[in-house]
Amino acid sequence: MMNRFVGLPLVALAVSGCTYFQPQQTFVDVPEPPAPLENRYAGFEVPEQDETLAAFEDPALSALRSPSLSKFRSEEEFKDWIKATREAAEARGIGRYYPPVAAAPPTDMAMAVGSPPPAAEAAPAQEVVVTGSAAPDSSANPEITNNQKAGVDEGGIIKQIGQHLVILQDGRLFVTDLMPGGEPGLKLADRADVYRSSDEDTWYDEVLVAGRTILVTGYSYREEATEYTVLNLGEDGKVTRQATFYISSNDYYSGSNYATRMIDGKLVIHTPIYLVGRGWWDELDIPVIREWRQEGGDGFRERTELEDGRLLFSATDIWMPVQQTLKPVIHTVTVCDIAGVKDGSVPACKATAIVGTETHEFLVTKDAFWLWMSPTDDEKARDMGERAAYPDCSEGPRPQLADIAPSALVRLPVDGAKPSVLGVRGAPQNQFSMDMDAGTFRAVLDWRHRDCDSWDSKDEADLTFFDVPLGDLDEVFLDTAGGRYFDLPTPGASDYEARFTEKHLVYGAREGWGSWPPGEGETRDAGKAIIVPVAAPDKPVTVELTHDVIRAERAGPYMALTGYHDHTGLSLSLIDLRAEPHVSGSLKLKGRYESENRSHAFNSRIGADGAGLIGLPTVPRSEEADRWWWWSASSDMSYIAASAEGALSEAGTLDATRRDPELPSETGYTCEVSCVDWYGNARPIFTGGRVLALINSELVEGRVEDGKVIETGRIDLTAPLAD
Repeated sequence: MMNRFVGLPLVALAVSGCTYFQPQQTFVDVPEPPAPLENRYAGFEVPEQDETLAAFEDPALSALRSPSLSKFRSEEEFKDWIKATREAAEARGIGRYYPPVAAAPPTDMAMAVGSPPPAAEAAPAQEVVVTGSAAPDSSANPEITNNQKAGVDEGGIIKQIGQHLVILQDGRLFVTDLMPGGEPGLKLADRADVYRSSDEDTWYDEVLVAGRTILVTGYSYREEATEYTVLNLGEDGKVTRQATFYISSNDYYSGSNYATRMIDGKLVIHTPIYLVGRGWWDELDIPVIREWRQEGGDGFRERTELEDGRLLFSATDIWMPVQQTLKPVIHTVTVCDIAGVKDGSVPACKATAIVGTETHEFLVTKDAFWLWMSPTDDEKARDMGERAAYPDCSEGPRPQLADIAPSALVRLPVDGAKPSVLGVRGAPQNQFSMDMDAGTFRAVLDWRHRDCDSWDSKDEADLTFFDVPLGDLDEVFLDTAGGRYFDLPTPGASDYEARFTEKHLVYGAREGWGSWPPGEGETRDAGKAIIVPVAAPDKPVTVELTHDVIRAERAGPYMALTGYHDHTGLSLSLIDLRAEPHVSGSLKLKGRYESENRSHAFNSRIGADGAGLIGLPTVPRSEEADRWWWWSASSDMSYIAASAEGALSEAGTLDATRRDPELPSETGYTCEVSCVDWYGNARPIFTGGRVLALINSELVEGRVEDGKVIETGRIDLTAPLAD
């Protein structure tokens, strides 16, 4: 198969002169067009490296980065830069397998974004145009899941369109009418396969909605691409397919949260492209967007090659790395307008691509995609000699600013405007360790010595609060540490959970990375929560808890923390953030254990006065509480009531129907593809004043009576559709 990276279009500049014939038979000179820009890496040889220095600081590698934001000048320059980077990595003993760099195919085989397509093949313009049909409407698409940022809808397994809930499971969409016949109730309105063949190897993981448009995201190993299927939900609750298209990529799957976003009716997705490859089976691909084509009657797709698709960007669209890196990744943020997409076409998309480090975390806000990029452990390694004093990474004093490896904070505007960068220190552990609000970017950072790798952790984490006004980001990257840094109290253990609100950062910790309860007869030390006012990060407040912390989620004016003290049940505490932060309530759910770790598995309905309900999937057996991401069994839905003062009380459960998974389905239902619930299958839902729960293949409704949630109805999504 062709190496697709070498199919990047060479943007040739005209070099021929021209004249203009005047009636007076005189000639006017026309200026010569500019000469092609110099290829800075033609024949480039990396100087001998100093291995007593880390790769990120060795002057021998400085020419492989651009200290200010600039793009590659040509396809040849990009290829020569990759070759030089590969050779430098091999000389240092860094890296993975590198696919060979072959000669480029004829440039007419590839179409860059913005290049005119052949006359015989009209193609949609590659500009993002928001149309009314896909514009989000808060009344049509209320946020019914626990999203991190307002206005940024996250991919999930359940969404709402008007009076219908759309549920993604087993590669199928299950549509439930919440108002059958105009009255509150539950009725299965439609069940539609997203896949075309039972022989597919695609995993369908996330659903997004905009207006009445549905977008289902999956990953096809056969196509080596992320698959997007666009569907429409009619007023009658029936689903119709509009189109399916692919963006070639590595698997987008997120092991910690969700990969896709919807902003103002547009799909936003991050696809990293590993330039050094991930194994001998990998080829070096640049993303191509292409439509699905039917082949025969079995639903299989005709594989469309590069010339049948559209490149999302060309070599001259790629921003060069501002950091020194020998394990480079093209971080690609693609924005697609899915409105009006039909079979035989691809959506209007725009991509922003920047080369950066392999170690990264991202945050999506309404107007920007934020990348925090740090050197890998390989890129931090250095030969300090036999007598050098290596730091004791398991203990010792807190590292100083000079001890921390430099990172880069990059802002990629969603509208495709020029990025901006800032040199920073430390590293966030995930998206929830970052926030942007009121013109300020903030983060809680792991503060680890440059000579300590990711496995060298202290028993108690060193953490730092970071903030910077957006105006400090610029087109010039400086290795100095921009922004402000404040030492934070240790949470008392090495693995922590953190969440931001507009006014506070709250975090707590647990021993070890797992989230299961202690064994019988075992106990854990009392935990603590640290509350940091973002306006005064040098004045943190520490409060004591009766349990450790495995989850931190915002719930109205509170931060909800779950965890364990012993094997007898899950504990939940509320931190009231309305005045002086304090623990307003704590509760143990005896004999109940938390069963899912996704942020969407938690949800709450808290009123302006601070009173309301919290929903959380739980199981009755502690050995089922590992919350592994391949969990596909049924959870119950536990409810906890919060008073206006933040006191907690049990509010009952909506129970799952227990079935023996080894026995055939009672309804005759069979799953054909995507039969592992990687993203979980239980969600608490609060909508229109109603209390609902997705519990595996059932949708259950309850109402609150005397402070308890009482079941009022349920439907089995696997049951045959009623006429």
